[in-house]
Amino acid sequence: MKRCIEALRALCEWAVASDDECSPGYRRILDRVDWSGPRAETGKPNSLPVVEAWLEEAVQLCGDNPLGDLGRAIWEDRSTLNWFSMYEAYAGDPEIDTLRAGYGVVRLAGPSASWFAEDLTTAVTLQAPNVYYPPHAHKQREVYGVIGGKAEWQRGAEPWVLRSSGERIYHPSGVRHATRTVDEPLLAFASWLDDVHLKPVFVSG
Repeated sequence: MKRCIEALRALCEWAVASDDECSPGYRRILDRVDWSGPRAETGKPNSLPVVEAWLEEAVQLCGDNPLGDLGRAIWEDRSTLNWFSMYEAYAGDPEIDTLRAGYGVVRLAGPSASWFAEDLTTAVTLQAPNVYYPPHAHKQREVYGVIGGKAEWQRGAEPWVLRSSGERIYHPSGVRHATRTVDEPLLAFASWLDDVHLKPVFVSG
């Protein structure tokens, strides 16, 4: 995972220098992650069907920017990564079951990750084509970055916006948001900036 962590740090430095609404979040990542080295391994490498099916194509869609560099590092380090699925508590809901089958997460840094970060998590997510991540909300402030592929994003009552590699998104606390892919997989960076012990809640309407 060493290449991923080096790429993550470079990404954060680039995002901070961009001086936009996401920059304070990326500054918090720089300040909170213990960059000195990994702790004892916290989990064995693991893949998922969605990773086997779509990671390579998503990496091929990475742009020439620090977010894209993180995607290429993910590919180089792929044999060391521990991918997992989410939302087990919602199993049996057809919409969430479809999301779970087409969505995977690998943790880069956090309270229980190999690279420690206090009250902050950083991760890379992979979403297969034609998968809808329904509206959800959480107390945590969050920054996202599009690593590879294009997808539509919605924040609050704002219209859907097509996002591509290199774009960064900020989600304030409590603001619902959703993502939908069409004909490409989506590789993205995500960081919860506080209150990491709380879980997101799906919302309707």
